[in-house]
Amino acid sequence: MTNKTHAQELGQGQRFAFGQNWTNFLRTLDDVRIQEAERSLKQMLEIDLLTGRTFLDVGSGSGLFSLAARRLRARVHSLDVVAGELLSRHIVAWRQY
Repeated sequence: MTNKTHAQELGQGQRFAFGQNWTNFLRTLDDVRIQEAERSLKQMLEIDLLTGRTFLDVGSGSGLFSLAARRLRARVHSLDVVAGELLSRHIVAWRQY
C-alpha cells in the first residue's frame, strides 16, 4: 500500500476535486428540482410546513434540501466540507430562490 497524498491522487485521476460535482449540479438547479426536494421532505417528514422548526442538514452537499427546508419556512443550519468557491455558489443559488 502506498501513502499517496490527496493532491497526488487528484493529479493521477484517482479522486475528483471535492465539491466539483456539487458545482456542476448547481448549474442545473431549477424550480422543478427544488419543488421535488420540497415534496420529498414533506413526504418523509409527514408535514406540510416547517414553520417554527429547525432543520439541520449535515453533509449538505449542494444545499438543495437546505434550500427546500428554508422554503418550507424552517430555520436552517447546513454543514459540509466546502471550498470557498462552492460556498459562494451556494449563496448565489440561495439568493435566486
